[in-house]
Amino acid sequence: MPVQQFGALISDTKKLKRHILIVLGTAFACAAVLGFFFDQKIALYFGQQEIRDVIWLAAREITNVGLSEHYFAIAIGTWAFCAWVAPKMNLFKKNLKEVDFFRRWGLNFLVALIVSGVLTHLFKFLFGRQRPHKTPDFEPFTFNPFTTHWDFHSFSSGHSQVMWTVATMFTVAFPKFRWLWVLFAISICSTRAIIHDHFLSDIIFGSALGYVGSLLAMKIMKEKTKNGLY
Repeated sequence: MPVQQFGALISDTKKLKRHILIVLGTAFACAAVLGFFFDQKIALYFGQQEIRDVIWLAAREITNVGLSEHYFAIAIGTWAFCAWVAPKMNLFKKNLKEVDFFRRWGLNFLVALIVSGVLTHLFKFLFGRQRPHKTPDFEPFTFNPFTTHWDFHSFSSGHSQVMWTVATMFTVAFPKFRWLWVLFAISICSTRAIIHDHFLSDIIFGSALGYVGSLLAMKIMKEKTKNGLY
């Protein structure tokens, strides 16, 4: 199924449930393998001084692109502009169908950020995994479940969740550029491992939650409101 063609998937509840279970199951299995065999090795590699000197500062700045507030602003701004401003402008009079699509898209994007964000913070709270930089050897198996402390919110990655929500929703809006959105998400997600805020396994599962949360949001918007995209 091409990455941008979500309509049939969202319309079929049984198919959507199966797809979500496969995505999350695969992501969790990959995260487990990475946790046991690769997380610490990758963290140690990026912890080498010669590597840090080259890329750490750049990664530290780039990673801020993944902050959710940027995309909440885009979602709310798009929705508000297309709901109240664009319909009154002569410039858009001939494109009211497209304007209405982007009004609904902005609203769906907003809900997708909220749904996937809630899922991510639920996993952070339940697992309580310690962030890599809290120990000099980047110990991957220190857990403190049911805590709200930031130091123990490594699994899963919130930035990765945000970026894959962005990639999914921008693919819906601009499907011709779908691989650009995927590469964009991967690039930002990778910085989370470079600066030791997350292990690679956190990034993988956080990315899956961003994608799944977006599908669930579009499903909710389709069935519970008049603002569905499909």
